[in-house]
Amino acid sequence: MTARSPTETQDAPQTAPEVGAAPSPLAASPSVTTALKHAPMGIAIFDDQMRYLAASRQYLTDQNMSPDTPLLGRRHYDVFPEIPQFWRDKHAQVLAEGVELRDDEGERYVDRNGDVHWVRWSMAPWRHDDGRIGGLVLYTEMVTKAVEAKHRLQAAEARYRAVFDQAAMGVARVSGSGRFLEVNDQFCAITRHDRETLLASTFMDIVRGEDTVTAVVTQGQALFAGEIDTYTVERRVAGDRDDGVVWVHVTASRVDPGGDARPYLVVIISDITARKQVEAEQQHYQGQLRLLINELNHRVKNTLATVQSMASQTLKNEPHPLVAFEKFESRLMGLSQVHDVLTRESWHGAGLCDVAERALAPFTPPSPDGEPGCKRLVIDGPPVWLAPGGALTMALIFHELATNALKYGALSNNDGKVVLSWTYDADTRDLALTWTETGGPPVVPPTRRGFGSRLIERSLRGELKGAATMDYRPEGLVCAMRATLSEAVEGVSPLGG
Repeated sequence: MTARSPTETQDAPQTAPEVGAAPSPLAASPSVTTALKHAPMGIAIFDDQMRYLAASRQYLTDQNMSPDTPLLGRRHYDVFPEIPQFWRDKHAQVLAEGVELRDDEGERYVDRNGDVHWVRWSMAPWRHDDGRIGGLVLYTEMVTKAVEAKHRLQAAEARYRAVFDQAAMGVARVSGSGRFLEVNDQFCAITRHDRETLLASTFMDIVRGEDTVTAVVTQGQALFAGEIDTYTVERRVAGDRDDGVVWVHVTASRVDPGGDARPYLVVIISDITARKQVEAEQQHYQGQLRLLINELNHRVKNTLATVQSMASQTLKNEPHPLVAFEKFESRLMGLSQVHDVLTRESWHGAGLCDVAERALAPFTPPSPDGEPGCKRLVIDGPPVWLAPGGALTMALIFHELATNALKYGALSNNDGKVVLSWTYDADTRDLALTWTETGGPPVVPPTRRGFGSRLIERSLRGELKGAATMDYRPEGLVCAMRATLSEAVEGVSPLGG
């Protein structure tokens, strides 16, 4: 506005005009004079030369003027010379055109002391009996406090809106019934819902699981009842798009605006899906680790029992200490070969072909013509994956059969040949193996069963729920074995898969 409002007059309106002033329209109206004096707003009446004819007490108070300040007959611009041209033009417009002007929102002006004020104002012409414009009436209302409060509210709203809309986390206002009142962009992005869908929904509509919904309702009721101030929880939410489970960390607090406004909840969420996935993977691998450790403990105990049995049977059936030591050492080496395979596969198991090659490698003699010895010991069969226990069992069996062939059978001369073959039925998990020796010395059935035969039969019965048959044909030994695998067979290691 101006450095001074254009409505300034005297505390007690005077009806006697000064020299040169137009006759006052209040001279014959004492009641109007009294009303003007006690009016709750600033009122000033001017003639067509902008000389004061009357002013209310509130006008003087608003202008920080003494109640006995003489204004009647003085020009407004002489009393307030700092009034800018903007207001002088408005006064002239009212006097010249007879129009009414007003500002209902509040106009800013700086007084002569440099203080900022806000005033709501209006001005209108007053007329003589013959219709001529005699001057103007100015009404003012100081609204500085109201405008400043409004500005503070607007600033607070702007700050709130900036924080609400630009927050890195999802923020929502939720009513007592759980319905969304307001959501920011990040809340929509985290929950995978658009704003329209959320505002037509409740918080219970997007959480998963009956127990989760019950917990949300229970906690929300406790908040609105004032039993708790805030609560935090981790929840799964269901998005509109098919992009998997979304986990969120939820913090809810009660806000009571006061007055007639109803309390509501401020819900803040952050996306913790990645952390939950890592935790799930950790739990999965920890479970696998515990399983592997238990399996390893079991296999170590079984291995020690096998070593103890081999030592006992070897020493009992072989009186010569040096020969007994050599047999026992050979069997231990065969056992260690398959342990190498299992260690390489982290004890998830081993392929049957790999087990056979490792167990039989020490027994493969060279051919008479210098060709590689593998032509005398042939391994043939489809890919079969053995559990750790089955791999150890088959390694011991192959070692015993190869030891016997090297001492008495097809591998004891330069012409013999051994073929190890097998078939596998994936539907029944039945494994059938055949050890066939040819070209060795004539075979004579033994008069008693040795440790090797008993080890083969016991091992197949215990670990693989199978059996073995020894056929001592004159042209060579044929050992037919069958086993039932306890788990699905794969062509590759589980780790590789």
